[in-house]
Amino acid sequence: MVRYAPSTKEAVAADPSALRIRGVVFDMDGTLATPMKEHLIKMRTDIGVPNGIRTLEYVETCLHGRAREQAEKRIVDIETEAMANMRLSPGLVELLSFLHAHSIPIAIITRNNINSVNHFINKVVAKQPQELMELFAFNPVIDRSFKPTKPHPAGILHVSRAWDIPPQQLLMVGDHLDDLLCGLRAGSVSALLRYSDNGEFEAHAHIVVDRIDELVEKLASGFDADMAISGHEHASA
Repeated sequence: MVRYAPSTKEAVAADPSALRIRGVVFDMDGTLATPMKEHLIKMRTDIGVPNGIRTLEYVETCLHGRAREQAEKRIVDIETEAMANMRLSPGLVELLSFLHAHSIPIAIITRNNINSVNHFINKVVAKQPQELMELFAFNPVIDRSFKPTKPHPAGILHVSRAWDIPPQQLLMVGDHLDDLLCGLRAGSVSALLRYSDNGEFEAHAHIVVDRIDELVEKLASGFDADMAISGHEHASA
C-alpha cells in the first residue's frame, strides 16, 4: 500500500514534499454527468458492434468507406439525442468546491465528440448560479479527436505534462473500466464511481465511491492506494 497525504492547503503547507493528489482528471458521461447507458446500447445496436470490442475501435478499424461514414454519423446523431437528458452528477458541485478551495486543477478526458463536451459546458454547466462558474474551470479538455483514446494513457500523460504534475499525483475519476485503465497505465490513482451495473470494475480501482462527493473525504484526510493494481493485466484492452 502507498499512503497518499491529504490534499488540503493546510496539509501542503505543513508537509509540501509528501505524496498527495495534486490534480484531478474526470471522465464526462457517467462521471461529471449522469449516465447515458441506454444511448450507448442503442449506438452499439444500430451500428452492429460485436461483443468484445469497443464502439469507436470497431468503427475505426473494421469499417471502411461509406459504412464507416454512416456509422460515424449515427454515433454523432445518438450523442446529440443524449445531450437533451444530460445532468450534473449528484455531489459534483460539492467536490468541485473542495478542489477549487484547495487550488487543485481539473481536466476532462472523454471519448465523446467536442459538440457533446461543448453542450455540457455551455448548456448544462451554464445553468448553475453565476457564483459557481469558477468551479468548472476544466483545462485541458480532451475529446475523442485526441488519439489514442482511453484506455491508452496518452490523455492523462498529456495532462501531466501540461500541469507539470507527475502522473502518480493525479487522480483519474470514471465509471468505466477504460477510465480506470487510462489512469492505471499512466501510474495514476484511479477512482471508480460505482453504479448498480459497473461493480465488476471495482477490482481495477484504487478508490471506489457511490457518489462523487465521497472523494472529498479521501482527498481531505488522505488514503491508502494499492499501487500493485497496474492495469497491465488487461494489456489487450
